[in-house]
Amino acid sequence: MTARITTARIAFALATQARVWARDATDSESIKAAMQVKALGFHIAAVEVPFYWAQYYHDGRGPVRARPGHKIVYFVDPDDDPRINGAARNYPKRASDIKRLTKRQFYKFLGEGKLVAVDKVGPAGPHPFFTQGLRNLKNNTAESGSPGLFSQHIIAELTKSKILNWQRGATIRLG
Repeated sequence: MTARITTARIAFALATQARVWARDATDSESIKAAMQVKALGFHIAAVEVPFYWAQYYHDGRGPVRARPGHKIVYFVDPDDDPRINGAARNYPKRASDIKRLTKRQFYKFLGEGKLVAVDKVGPAGPHPFFTQGLRNLKNNTAESGSPGLFSQHIIAELTKSKILNWQRGATIRLG
């Protein structure tokens, strides 16, 4: 039982620190706020962003074309977008959660210059916040000669929670 608890706590602590570095690696306030750590069993923890579009933001995407008879629309200032409650930034989590503007809203916002409507948009480059966060985690846990900052954090947490008994000795290897 202790091994499972220890492994779960280490996995959760690793994921929590990876989330810190992934948050530091992105400029998106929505991604930062939505990023969460979840335990996926006794030995696994994951950092998740619940938005369907986070993968496209992270990996980048190619050009996108509107379906025939439709437009791709976006607001010049997201605070004006009623679909996400403006400044509240309630972005859709699933593609099926996307709200459509009414015809009246569409023409109103278009006439006011708040809305942009196009047939296609070009590619968007990647923002690899997870990749950078994991790279920082690896670099900070694999410093040669002395434990990295994160290794020190893990040891302190395990000692504080009385999982690690220094009288018996322990070795923690990460990476």
